[in-house]
Amino acid sequence: MMVLGIEGTAHTLGIGIIENDKIRANIIKMYRPSKGGIHPREAAVHHYENFIPALNEALKISGIEIKDIDLVSFSKGPGLGPCLRTVATAARAISLKLNIPIIGVNHSIAHLEIGKFSTGAEDPVMAYLSGGNTQIISYSNGRYRVFGETLDIGIGNMLDKFAREAGIPFPGGPRIEELARSGKKYLSLPYTVKGMDVAFSGILTAVLSYLKRGEKIEDLSYSIQETVFSMMAEVTERALTHLKKDEILIAGGVARNRRVQEIFRTLAEERDIKFYVPPPDLCVDNGVMIAYLGKIMYESGIRMEIENTEIDQKFRVDSVDAAWVKGNMHYRTYDIMPGAEAKIEISRYLGMSSVKKIRIRKKYRIDEIDEKIRKERIKKEAKIIHEAKKYYEFIPYIFDIDLENGIIEMEYIEGKNLREIYNNLHEDERKIIAEKMGIILSRLHHGKISHGDMTTSNIIYKDSDLYVIDFSMGNLNAEIEDMSEDLHLLKESIRSSHSKFYSDFDIITETYRKNFKHAEEVIENLKKIEMRRRYS
Repeated sequence: MMVLGIEGTAHTLGIGIIENDKIRANIIKMYRPSKGGIHPREAAVHHYENFIPALNEALKISGIEIKDIDLVSFSKGPGLGPCLRTVATAARAISLKLNIPIIGVNHSIAHLEIGKFSTGAEDPVMAYLSGGNTQIISYSNGRYRVFGETLDIGIGNMLDKFAREAGIPFPGGPRIEELARSGKKYLSLPYTVKGMDVAFSGILTAVLSYLKRGEKIEDLSYSIQETVFSMMAEVTERALTHLKKDEILIAGGVARNRRVQEIFRTLAEERDIKFYVPPPDLCVDNGVMIAYLGKIMYESGIRMEIENTEIDQKFRVDSVDAAWVKGNMHYRTYDIMPGAEAKIEISRYLGMSSVKKIRIRKKYRIDEIDEKIRKERIKKEAKIIHEAKKYYEFIPYIFDIDLENGIIEMEYIEGKNLREIYNNLHEDERKIIAEKMGIILSRLHHGKISHGDMTTSNIIYKDSDLYVIDFSMGNLNAEIEDMSEDLHLLKESIRSSHSKFYSDFDIITETYRKNFKHAEEVIENLKKIEMRRRYS
């Protein structure tokens, strides 16, 4: 089968041609604004003007004629409306002219599938790092799902905004990487991780402040790279832990950065898992990935009529039934589930069973970041647990703290991790548990305490009670935003790991409403969080 793929979600027009599993052509034309960021209509004009020349070049390289194409695939979304409409119109015209099938595909999933195809990865957690996209994606329960993402701007856009202010031409990423190699001093920047989500706008504000104060561009580039890449490695590791998977794939234009590759390779080595990165021309937006995903979707039996090919600027990854995904799912079993940031050891304390949570040094983080993160989080976790027990009793007692070595020793709860058993519970028992989760959140939030990583992985089920663990990402004096994030993380946890019972979240929110006087304000803010997330 000869497949034509057309990519055009943002600044790149990509024309790819594949024949079965052979890449025949990969033509990439990038729109480069004269100043500022991407102007959607100008980018769309760029795609329109370059489409026919790029298509002819791809056909020439492939040694075929347009009539030899059997299927046309295009990027349906997510992306910039004018750009998406341009490539969709072109794809429809080709489909009608040649009387061949057409498939509209999800851009983010295309990155993941071409990554699997080009590297041999089978069931990875993908860190998708590009201009407008920053997502942690993996397969679960019949679909690809977003386990974490940026809460504000994409990692590549943030780097480009810094570059513009520093006088570095677009695209700024490669030049920032080059400058960072000469950086000597780490300048402290905000490290904003919320569960498996990240935020970059505070980092941008801080680094621009340093720039105005005259700090060296090399040190700024070094500091910003180390901070944002470490953040992305951390949330990816948290997803690996939640999913128990043993493969990492990085993709997107930023994935070409050698430092980010080094950081993720180190993470993989620490966890004794596999690390993959596609070739550079398949990391960036390209038509080959669109062609390949269209091909495997078509071969799995998926069909589209012209009237079903409307674009979707906020095309959700998890809105697509991934019927084409088959093969080995990579899950690990553990006697004791390792944490993303800590090693867990069963021990004894004054004759009682205990757990030692040892915050391990992360080799992928430079010392300045690692020391700060480890000490801050162990102190914060101890304080939050102490306060949280005033409002909810089923939280492990802390026995001892060793700040220098990053150790908290606490009560051992001999129960079952809720994530592992939730899907197999009887309906009546599951509904009772959902009500209890609503009560847990209402009580913690009444005490102005947020958990910060409220997923079913951090809840232990014992003797009909729910014990909450791992408060290291939480906050005392939590505000509405923090409380909404707790709800959001739990909602996404259920959507991704327990999708058959997604309606259970309604039980959680109903119970939450009944037991917390500010519930409506929190839930309204949850809707705002979901709207501002890039692909809600």
